[in-house]
Amino acid sequence: MYRKGVAALIINNKQEFLLVNLLSFEEKYFAIPGGGSESDESLEDTVYREIKEELGIDKELLELVGKSENPLQFKFKEIKLSRDGIEYEGSEKYFFGFKFLGDDTQIKLQKDEVRSYKWVAYQDIKDYL
Repeated sequence: MYRKGVAALIINNKQEFLLVNLLSFEEKYFAIPGGGSESDESLEDTVYREIKEELGIDKELLELVGKSENPLQFKFKEIKLSRDGIEYEGSEKYFFGFKFLGDDTQIKLQKDEVRSYKWVAYQDIKDYL
């Protein structure tokens, strides 16, 4: 079984992507914001919740520009994720695209999960993920 989740591709007015450095990562590595769905939660509710939890960004500061209809599936090499008594052999991520309508002063990091964030040009993303 695969756990459903979301990833939020957020761009600013400079066409840069918002990446987060999670406390569970080395400081040099970043990720696309997102996470897993809770039971009975829609994918859209999940993506807005995750953005709010990780970055403190309210839904009103985001313009939805697109979403994937099919997930990207990841199969775990060894570790099986266990949540609510269910073991998952992988995850499937649905991607949502957003335009950030606010400014950096409106980004409030969840300090117990996210160390920092960075706006990155498309051609440089490979250097951070």
